[in-house]
Amino acid sequence: MNLFAMAKSFKARLARKLVYLPSRSKPLQQSVLFESFSGKQVGDSPLDIAIELQKTHPELSLIWTITPGQNQAPAGMVGLKQGSTRWLKALARSKYLVNNANFPSYFRKRDGQIYLQTWHGTPLKMIGNDIRNNRTSKVYQDTMIREAGYWDYLISPNPYCSAIFPKAFTTGARLLELGYPRNDRLSGFSHDQRQAIRQSLGVSDPNQTLVLYAPTWRDAERGSKGGWEAVDYLNENSQLPTGYTLLYRGHANTHASHKKRAADNFIDVTLYPDVANLFIAADVLVTDYSSVMFDFSVTGKPIIFLTPDIESYERDRGFYFDFRSEAPGPILLSAPEVLEALTKLPKLSKDYAEKYRAWRDKFNPKDDGNATARVIKAVWK
Repeated sequence: MNLFAMAKSFKARLARKLVYLPSRSKPLQQSVLFESFSGKQVGDSPLDIAIELQKTHPELSLIWTITPGQNQAPAGMVGLKQGSTRWLKALARSKYLVNNANFPSYFRKRDGQIYLQTWHGTPLKMIGNDIRNNRTSKVYQDTMIREAGYWDYLISPNPYCSAIFPKAFTTGARLLELGYPRNDRLSGFSHDQRQAIRQSLGVSDPNQTLVLYAPTWRDAERGSKGGWEAVDYLNENSQLPTGYTLLYRGHANTHASHKKRAADNFIDVTLYPDVANLFIAADVLVTDYSSVMFDFSVTGKPIIFLTPDIESYERDRGFYFDFRSEAPGPILLSAPEVLEALTKLPKLSKDYAEKYRAWRDKFNPKDDGNATARVIKAVWK
């Protein structure tokens, strides 16, 4: 660690000692602190909850963890940088905390605070305590176990997750099996809304087929600086069929290794703030083991799985169910196979219609457009 990093670390520890700890003894305020992936985005289920709370509970102050220069809080809400003096005070004094991951390791929930954990997806791959040969650090594991003990409420989108979450997270939080707020918009959007999103992405032709490629990260693939490497079996050099455009969405865990790219018929949407809008804009999803497969299926649009490493991934990380037999789309091992499949989307949809229906019955039973309202009624009564 160089001198600059040491000085920065010392300053951060001093701020926590002089600001965060004393603030924990002061009265709680009628505020809600929202966080999504440590402030890397202002989105996911916390965003839908925040927007609805703004309408239904105007007495609450709504605060967001943000990354200055990368995102900002929605209109009428306050954005604070994680670790800043104002943010530390908000963490210590907000009556309500809403997160889709975890707060920093020094966070300690105080008496009177109410913590709603939304989590960030239905899992195919094993999570938390269930991960085989767990490669996460001891610090991360300890942080997650401690933090799960702070959760008052944990959102579950379906019965499948309700069976997995308590053991995987070692939590006694009250399960809210009410659906994912982030999926409310996917069950009812208009043609005009869809076209407006496409226009904002630079796609004016309504007949252009948008392919959303959203792979997850790989536990063992790290760069020279220790961060996870981006996965891009499809990229700006992929030769898509005529009339197709690729939307590339890198995972939040690979942002540190992300490099902005551009080319004809290629749009990098890794830092696009709201992935739900991308689901609405896209005509087809290409993914691997990411939980986006469960959200995207709410739209009813086709899904293709690009999984060159499925044998090793399944062996090392492990799946909760027989993915190969239940997948609502073809599981392919190479990019050329995917490019070929994209030319046959109507046939693909017909061939997988029965599996798609079974998939939605299992994983999307609560995605009816009203999950946010149900969650707010349960937590804010």
